[in-house]
Amino acid sequence: MIVLVAGAVVAALLAARHHRRRRDRRAREQLAVLLPQLAADLARSVRGGATLPVALDDAARAASEPLRGELEAVVGSMQRGRTADQALRAWADRSLGAGVALLVRSCRFGTHHGGDLAAALDGVAATLLDELELADETRALTAQARGTAAVLVALPPLGAAVFVLVDPRVGHTLLFTAGGTVCLCVGLALDAAGAAVARTMVRAATR
Repeated sequence: MIVLVAGAVVAALLAARHHRRRRDRRAREQLAVLLPQLAADLARSVRGGATLPVALDDAARAASEPLRGELEAVVGSMQRGRTADQALRAWADRSLGAGVALLVRSCRFGTHHGGDLAAALDGVAATLLDELELADETRALTAQARGTAAVLVALPPLGAAVFVLVDPRVGHTLLFTAGGTVCLCVGLALDAAGAAVARTMVRAATR
């Protein structure tokens, strides 16, 4: 009974961890799509004469989730007395979006050094858009790699199954003789290792 309860707890924890990772990954993907437009909107507002806090407030009102919640937190922090620099740094520290750090650095540089903030934001928008297009292309290419890896991993067990169906003596040899059992176990282990290596390589390519 204790083992069953412990197993259920472990399964629940693993499921919660998997769900949290999927949620975070979805949030990162959504932010990556929304950030280029945010940078362009901020540039347009600043070019029109708005200060950065006002531009952020306007962007928060027009943004969709999950970006709206993050911008509202930045604006709320400034309304509670923190400077724009402090609020932006806090946003970069807590946000899941990889492009947020670049956007924040551009805003901070423009406000601190008196440069052309609008031009800097336009540059950030173009950079983030290029990164988004590159990520889409990478996903398309790795989808092909995943398909190829799945076929290669499935071929050995499927081939063994076909041989067993064609000649039942193959199945007897694999399952009921010492040498066959060793070959079967080694083959399955190598196949699983190959699947793990292929998965790691594909994940590394998409980061």
